[in-house]
Amino acid sequence: MSKEYRAGDRAFAKVGRNLVEVRVKAKAENGWTVETRNGKTLTVKSLESQGGESAATAAPKAAKSRATKPAVTSPEKGLSLLNAAAAVLEQSDEPLAVRAMIEKAKESGLWTPKGGKTPEQTLYSAIIREIKDKGDASRFRKAGRGLFASVR
Repeated sequence: MSKEYRAGDRAFAKVGRNLVEVRVKAKAENGWTVETRNGKTLTVKSLESQGGESAATAAPKAAKSRATKPAVTSPEKGLSLLNAAAAVLEQSDEPLAVRAMIEKAKESGLWTPKGGKTPEQTLYSAIIREIKDKGDASRFRKAGRGLFASVR
């Protein structure tokens, strides 16, 4: 800009992509030596007297009103496969194999498959993990090879 600046004047300088408010310290041979608000000293080639609206003089903008979204009612979620297996075993009088638990859970509508290829293996490992992690507090007990019963 063509305006002459003196030491102590406030101006705006382009720093990177940003227009920053600076205080002029001195005239340098290839521009101006300026200091930013946080104390950094820079040499810039050009200064601007106004940077549009500075943060201090900007008129406060009206708060944007957000449109409230209507409450979305999520569909009733079914039981997880592990919870459905626990419910099936509680209704059953004898120990069941994992495949039988899955079939009874499907028939009674407690669980619907989501597209997994091996729900039997997933359920088996989840039951074994619960027995191992929870110990006596587990909902399942191993009743034989491949058979599980409910702890009532």
